[in-house]
Amino acid sequence: MNLYLKKFINEKFVKPGKALDLGAGDFSDIAYLKLSGWKCEGVDLATDVNLENHFISKDLPFDLVYSNYVIHKIKNKKQFIQTIFDNLKKEGWLFLHTFDETDKNSESNITTDYLKQLLTRGGFKNITSKIFDYYDDEKGHKHWHKILEISGQK
Repeated sequence: MNLYLKKFINEKFVKPGKALDLGAGDFSDIAYLKLSGWKCEGVDLATDVNLENHFISKDLPFDLVYSNYVIHKIKNKKQFIQTIFDNLKKEGWLFLHTFDETDKNSESNITTDYLKQLLTRGGFKNITSKIFDYYDDEKGHKHWHKILEISGQK
């Protein structure tokens, strides 16, 4: 489970709700959230190359839509943010992690200002962001990253 996502959920939600993971990878965050009482759905780039298009679910809308290390791979970032907004309940939350443009170990060119503009134009409020260092100790990696975290509320 992404520890930063876990902390965010604990700060923003009193009880479990419905969550959507855009870029679910191995679905480990979903598995953890389900154990915590959340109803979850997820899609991944490996199985759905059109994540920026509207996600279709029988269980709309969601209390939380999150995406970790995906937006820098999405071509139409504006549409991706719109998809997230469209899938959220009123007062629902977005949580994103991506690599900051200063990260020497990624090909990201995303800045905090750029994401804040996308979220603001997309209708989000209560937008917060931070950049922090994170050591990636996965097999074959073993290096530091500059992570950009941003969240906003519908």
